[in-house]
Amino acid sequence: MKNVAIKLYMMIVQVLGFVFGRFPVQQKVVMLISFPENPAAILREMEKSHFTPETIVFYDPRLNVDGMARNFMRSLPKTNGNLIRLMFHLSTAKVVVTDNYFPELAGVTWRDSMECVQIWHANGALKKFGWEDKAAQKRSDSDKKRFQAVYKTFSKIVVGSDEMGELFKRSFLVDDSRLMKLGVPRTDYYFDEVALEQNRSAGLAKYGVKDKKVLLYAPTYRDEELAETKLHLDVAAMKAKFAGKYQLLLKLHPSMLADLPKQNDDFCVYVEKETELETLLPMVDVLITDYSSIPFEFAFFQKPMIFFAYDLDAYDNSRGLADGYLEEIPGTLCRTTAEVIAAIEEPTMDAGVVQAFSARWNKYSDGVSSKRFVTFLQEEMERE
Repeated sequence: MKNVAIKLYMMIVQVLGFVFGRFPVQQKVVMLISFPENPAAILREMEKSHFTPETIVFYDPRLNVDGMARNFMRSLPKTNGNLIRLMFHLSTAKVVVTDNYFPELAGVTWRDSMECVQIWHANGALKKFGWEDKAAQKRSDSDKKRFQAVYKTFSKIVVGSDEMGELFKRSFLVDDSRLMKLGVPRTDYYFDEVALEQNRSAGLAKYGVKDKKVLLYAPTYRDEELAETKLHLDVAAMKAKFAGKYQLLLKLHPSMLADLPKQNDDFCVYVEKETELETLLPMVDVLITDYSSIPFEFAFFQKPMIFFAYDLDAYDNSRGLADGYLEEIPGTLCRTTAEVIAAIEEPTMDAGVVQAFSARWNKYSDGVSSKRFVTFLQEEMERE
């Protein structure tokens, strides 16, 4: 039934794309987004630069986009009820900006005067995606055909490093000509000392942290756990060891459909999974994660990282980890809570390793990436 529903949906998308592909291209920007940070950085810079073309943002309904609002833009949830609007605007926009895989892109009739720019939602990757994702290789031929049809729509792909560029080339089957080495817009924030300190102070106050260090546990999602929530870190053991000295923040991946039971004690605090990561990181002393892209941003702070990869072998078999994952991670690998506790008690951060990791993966992200991207948008809107 699911495959039938997908085929029917894509037929409707193709028909709408064909019809609206006969309409003239308009001087507007359309954003199709699943994460807020990159689009928000771009919109702020557009306003700052007084570059305010008509802009329509279609967003994942799970996102809180209130802070993204600008007087030159409209925002609409990406729902079935807005499918006709979505396909009309995608089919008639001078520039489409997207931060993920969206099947509707395959239904657009792309013309020479149009651009589809992939800004992605992370500035690095420790797990495989696109064609390198092992799960994708097990999908049906029709699914694979749809995946590649979407990847072909990316006329430009923004990268923050040569390493990420190589991953995009393999994952989307594109060549160097499509890569734009502009840096990742969301990383501009990490060069703004005022904003970092404001968020640090606000975060400590919000979560009631006083005279303690902050641990953040932020694992990525597992396909089999999207509809349910399992916490593999033993919070009770962590509390028995660190209560009074540390505060533990728990943050799930936004793709998780279920929530954790609210934790409200003097050690463990549940963070709403829609909370923007950038508001948390300035107050974090030790990051605990796994295969997430968070380390690429946390590396700006030059602080310890622990990689709690309790299912490393299983995850590598099902999805695939980045080549050389064990050599790449700039922190301690742990498979059990006991090992995590030991790593916190005796941190072994090598500042040189973290610095080299950041320099390699954030090569083109220097604090003005959003400005370069907006300059690109301006040039595209002026192009005949």
